[in-house]
Amino acid sequence: MNKLEMEKTILEESNGLSIFTLREILDFVRFVKSKHMEEGKMELVDNVKRELSELDKASLTQHLEAEFKDYKELYPYEQ
Repeated sequence: MNKLEMEKTILEESNGLSIFTLREILDFVRFVKSKHMEEGKMELVDNVKRELSELDKASLTQHLEAEFKDYKELYPYEQ
């Protein structure tokens, strides 16, 4: 059953139900939507944290490369 058929079936099945039952269904639909939105937000937060971590590593590498530029020429190692 595709999405459109599912929506149509839900409307057909809810036809004739009392206002109290419809409110309960509406509450449930809103609960399910908010649950999935929260899951999506958490996934987004995890992605941002991962990207910031990678950015920190990249900026650290750039900083170290700049800090120690020409290190071997400036401070030759004697054996």
